Amino acid sequence: MLKLQNCEELKLKNEALKRLILPCHLGILFFEDYDILFFEKIESTLNHIYSSFFYNIRNLESYNLTSKVFSKGVRKEHKELKKSSDKIKIHPTNKFYQILMNKRVEENLGIIIAITDLPLYSSKDDNILFLFGEAHLKHRCCVVSSLKFKEQFFNGPINHYLFEQRIIKEIIHEIGHIILGSTHCPNKFCVMRFSHEVKDIDQKSFNFCIKCKNKLNQVRALFNF
Repeated sequence: MLKLQNCEELKLKNEALKRLILPCHLGILFFEDYDILFFEKIESTLNHIYSSFFYNIRNLESYNLTSKVFSKGVRKEHKELKKSSDKIKIHPTNKFYQILMNKRVEENLGIIIAITDLPLYSSKDDNILFLFGEAHLKHRCCVVSSLKFKEQFFNGPINHYLFEQRIIKEIIHEIGHIILGSTHCPNKFCVMRFSHEVKDIDQKSFNFCIKCKNKLNQVRALFNF
């Protein structure tokens, strides 16, 4: 396994962190080209699932990584395809977190999430490869990788409907961690269940189970909204 290059540059810089107060403003940043109609689908679903949790959901539009930032921490790993020796470049989550932390402060957001089509590995544990998504609870930011949500990643036919459904479920899941904590739900249909494979995401719904809904309601009661 290749070791990180310039790993000291990927350590997150501390900031004066204020306590999360809910409801809050949520921002969505795209590290890829995006369709405004898709953002509207994400916005509509989040407003339904997290009713009253967000004052607004802001489209922070596209963010282009500079070549210097893009190259930081890049590793090459085998693509997750059977009978394939291909390798692809994967990127550390801290690379995105630092940008998101700065953007969250700049935009005065409570929570921020990024969507990228780049493959990710976890800066918390560099043995965790090709993540669907990850949340940084302390800094209230999360990142979702859309790469493995594409059927063509596994040599299947293009399916835009499945692709969008998977991204939205993962966005709901990662935001759920920011609000509820790191625990996963054992209910296989709950959006907060951990997904080992894409089929697990397809199996679960957009919704929280009764127990997780109760946890959300406890948060509402705590902040009196």
